[in-house]
Amino acid sequence: MLVLFVVLWEACFEGVANSSTVRDAFIGSSHLILCGLVWFNTLVVLLHFVTEWSRYGIPGRFLWVQLLVGIVASVIFYGGVWEFFDRWAFLASLVCSFLLGGFSIGTLGVILRARRSSPVKGGSRWSPAMRFFTYMVVLVLMSTLILLTPGATYKPISLVDALFTCASATSITGLTAVDVASTFTPLGKLVILLDIQIGAIGVMTFSYFVLMMVGKRLAVRDSMSVSGMLDQQGVNIVPSLLRAVFFVTITAEAVGAVCLYYLWKGVPGFPQDSLWGYAIFHSVSAFCNAGITIFPAGMEQLGVADSRAVQGVMIMLVLLGMVGFGVYLEGITRLKARLEGKVSARRWSTNSWLVIRVMLIVMTIGTIGLTLLSAFEPSVHQSHGQFNLWESLWNAVGRSAGFALSDIGDYGPVYQLFLAFLMFVGGNPAGTGGGVYAPVFALCLLEVYRVLCGKQDVEMHNRRIARNTIERAMATVVLSIIWIVFTTLLLLLLEPAVAQQPQGMVKVLFMEVSAYTTTGFELGALPQISALSKLIISLNMLFGRVGMFTFMLIFIRQREPSPIRLPETRLPLN
Repeated sequence: MLVLFVVLWEACFEGVANSSTVRDAFIGSSHLILCGLVWFNTLVVLLHFVTEWSRYGIPGRFLWVQLLVGIVASVIFYGGVWEFFDRWAFLASLVCSFLLGGFSIGTLGVILRARRSSPVKGGSRWSPAMRFFTYMVVLVLMSTLILLTPGATYKPISLVDALFTCASATSITGLTAVDVASTFTPLGKLVILLDIQIGAIGVMTFSYFVLMMVGKRLAVRDSMSVSGMLDQQGVNIVPSLLRAVFFVTITAEAVGAVCLYYLWKGVPGFPQDSLWGYAIFHSVSAFCNAGITIFPAGMEQLGVADSRAVQGVMIMLVLLGMVGFGVYLEGITRLKARLEGKVSARRWSTNSWLVIRVMLIVMTIGTIGLTLLSAFEPSVHQSHGQFNLWESLWNAVGRSAGFALSDIGDYGPVYQLFLAFLMFVGGNPAGTGGGVYAPVFALCLLEVYRVLCGKQDVEMHNRRIARNTIERAMATVVLSIIWIVFTTLLLLLLEPAVAQQPQGMVKVLFMEVSAYTTTGFELGALPQISALSKLIISLNMLFGRVGMFTFMLIFIRQREPSPIRLPETRLPLN
């Protein structure tokens, strides 16, 4: 649907530069009708897979034929196919219009005859993890096709670079193989911005919110999918959670965009005619912890690198996105109760208590550690005589955002490895940050402390943490470490030229950690790697966004615990 829309927009309004054929010469009402039919039928298929439309009795084969005909109709327009196969393309468009029109009438008839009160039967066989990962991949592929259209770039880019850029934006990472400012047109930048926004809040979350806004109640399975994605317990809070996600996102990004607009207004070097676009893009990128900038000089742009006010706004946006929507929902609920005069004696949940404290601890330790290393470790940065507490705070907060005020390569290897560790720890669950998540890492440390002290349970906030929660946290950290080590070794084998450079292993490891934790910091190894390595990095970014534990659930089906337990034995460990 997105590809067809963009291609038709170019055909109707943009035209083709230096071409004897004007695209709008063959665009008429019949083609626009075909577009409407394609969009409607694609929407029907999408709703079938996102929700449980089997209640209407629409056969699965019927929906697959709908999708196939819609793809054929889209191909007719894409890539100038019409210009090469004029008559045949016109005949194909008539056939597609006839078929899609019949599908539309049939679908509407089935829906109107169906009883809305009938119980939901069956449902999607895909697990929430599989659906989430599939939607991410589809979004990346569709965005890649749009970026390959002539109106999306000032100069042609390769398929791998377009795919890498879309994967980075959708996974809110920030690694880019090309210069975003000079490569992409406003249309291309808009596609990247939409990828960032949809990827940050989740494709499935976005879809369910749209359905809820049009008045459709979510089935229990759909509610469980949303609560699982956002790491919340219970399906009864899903509608409130979705509203909180969009309310907080829109409010924070709107306020951030207004602040950045007035801070950049009248600043030399900023294009005042498109200043709102710059403000909105960077506000969204900061709140979503994406780390992508459209400044020609990156974050070293005049008006950013020399403005503490701008940097303060972006730090606040990064922190707001990192907190987690579950904490916001609890805060909104408590504030509403207080405004209504209902004073609740219930204290804050253990999740909110842990998230806020761990976030402050990691930020404090990271800032102090980076400050000391930048001052005392021999490096290019240290030789300049800089003892910058502010930049250390910026990097500690941006451990999941990827905005860099200066070249990270100017620091020493210990600084870089410590920053990689902070990136690995990351942000918080149900937020826009990356990493294994700071509360997850904290639970692993508390489990180690419990074993050393000989305690029976991990306790905090006058609560006993569930055993399966601890086990999942340990599995997440272990799987992430194994995956990072494996992919780093693979990249070192594929890129011997980079590996043999001074500190080449540190550069490759740092790049891999940055990709997996969806951060975006980079030491200069990315422009030197091959297309195959870029594809591996692209997959790493998507794996990191989904989460390695969640990704493994795609292939491993969890079973109910067996009531039969085997005899216990002990093994030597020392």
